[in-house]
Amino acid sequence: MRRGRCLAIGPILAVALCVAETASAQRPLPQAPDSLAAEFQTAIRVAAWSAAARRMHPEALERIRQRIEVLVEADTTGKVIAGIFGDMSEAEYQELASTEVFVALMEAISRHMFGLLYYLTIEEIEVLGTVEEPPELAHVVYRSSPQLSGAVPEVRVMTLKRTEEGWRVLKSPELETIREAARGFIMRPDPPPPPGL
Repeated sequence: MRRGRCLAIGPILAVALCVAETASAQRPLPQAPDSLAAEFQTAIRVAAWSAAARRMHPEALERIRQRIEVLVEADTTGKVIAGIFGDMSEAEYQELASTEVFVALMEAISRHMFGLLYYLTIEEIEVLGTVEEPPELAHVVYRSSPQLSGAVPEVRVMTLKRTEEGWRVLKSPELETIREAARGFIMRPDPPPPPGL
């Protein structure tokens, strides 16, 4: 395993990421898998959903969208779309990019399922190293340390995949949690009110 730079993701990096995203949404992203993974984790921790989406592989964004699609197609009331996107028709929803769907979903979950947001944002993350799987995959190993009394650090693996623009996050435990949360959020007996209400 190639050792990473052991990037500890702390408050300074979190602030730097948010400032950088605000200043220039089109700035180049890191070329090294471990750096990209660290920025993705920081974006999740500080609930910077647009920043997280920029660092996700299109396949990862599409998998989350497909989870929503199944429920939208089965819903005859329009409540699924309204609960996430507000006053929007299904035709308008279909025109959205997968990044826009992800950001809107995470904002809705943040408003109505704060427990999930807390789970995703409380961890301290340390990138330990990278295992490359040529030609297009890299597996970043990182230590997740929940800031809870008695919690035990856990070693996890995030998979990144090359795109024409560089490395992007394909799979991670956090994305699995988000996909399951999307299903639970949408299928609640009492759908959340539209945004702004």
